[in-house]
Amino acid sequence: MDNLRAFVILLVVVIHGLITYTPYAPSWWYVIEAETSVFFTVPVLLIDVPVMFVLFFISGYFAFPSLRKRSPSSFLKNKFIRVGLPWIFGVLFLAPPVTYLIYLSRGIPVSYLEFWSRDFWQPLVYQQSVYWYLGILFLMFTIMSVIYSLSSRFRALEQGISNPTWKLFVSFAAVMTVGFFTMNLFFPLDAWIHVYIFAVQPERAPLYVGYFILGIYAYKRGWFTAEGYKPGLTYWAPLSALSGAAYLGSRYILISAQTMIYLMVGVAALFNVFCFSSIMAGLAFFQRYVNGRSPFWRSQAANSYGIYYVHPLFLYPLSFVFIPVTLSLFLKAPIVIITAILMSWGSSVLASKTLSFLNRAF
Repeated sequence: MDNLRAFVILLVVVIHGLITYTPYAPSWWYVIEAETSVFFTVPVLLIDVPVMFVLFFISGYFAFPSLRKRSPSSFLKNKFIRVGLPWIFGVLFLAPPVTYLIYLSRGIPVSYLEFWSRDFWQPLVYQQSVYWYLGILFLMFTIMSVIYSLSSRFRALEQGISNPTWKLFVSFAAVMTVGFFTMNLFFPLDAWIHVYIFAVQPERAPLYVGYFILGIYAYKRGWFTAEGYKPGLTYWAPLSALSGAAYLGSRYILISAQTMIYLMVGVAALFNVFCFSSIMAGLAFFQRYVNGRSPFWRSQAANSYGIYYVHPLFLYPLSFVFIPVTLSLFLKAPIVIITAILMSWGSSVLASKTLSFLNRAF
């Protein structure tokens, strides 16, 4: 799972880099190229579905044994240092300069100090960049700690070996679909909202919780252990490919057609089938083929959090710098993304070696 998490973080950088070059980028996106290609829309739509839910699932899987090893107060203290403080610092000091690129790349004549002190805090401008995930994750750790303190039954959970049934998988996907669809009735697809101090995509909020809980359940049932359930590629890979293709088709239909209930139901169902099957296929592939401890994967696993945390500071400025460069998008996009990954990776390695106090957090 360390290797899968590291790979998913790289995919996060890839999707954030590609959005700049897609014709359907959000109007508020940090840097938008005048020249775009619909070719990049396909990987953006597909990668966007499972990546964050993989992270919630893996976090849930390892959360319970970590909580049991410590007291709830010790667990929360550790998570505040590793997740809470980086979230607060990122929102206050790193998200503003990243968001300022919206103004800078569009030639809006506002100084950074004026932007940070005034515009950034307005509802239509304020955002948490990639640091929203840390806020939601810390909230889940906090709720889990409270439940652990209050519930003797939850504290008594022991890991056992139990293979899941297809009924469980179908039921989980169905519940997630209902949650997604219900929220989509009240909020536009892919919209962002702020709930007090947290930033979320409302139609995906039920999935944040669902996949975190599924991770706890998977740990309790001994999934991925030597004798536990191991998903196979035989079923999950074809299901992921077919549902992914169908989901792409539904999104293109939704763009060109009037929004109707049956289309919303279809998008919700396909989103969740593709999300769940691709996560299971990814777990199966990495457990079977990428389960080693090579120097590359050790370094990626050790620095995945750092790469996630700092990549906006490199990726979006690079995208802005490359706007006037006359180059094919099929060269420009890979150059920007690969360079940002290397810079984020290198800075994470350097910081961990030179700033020892960061090791407690990252």
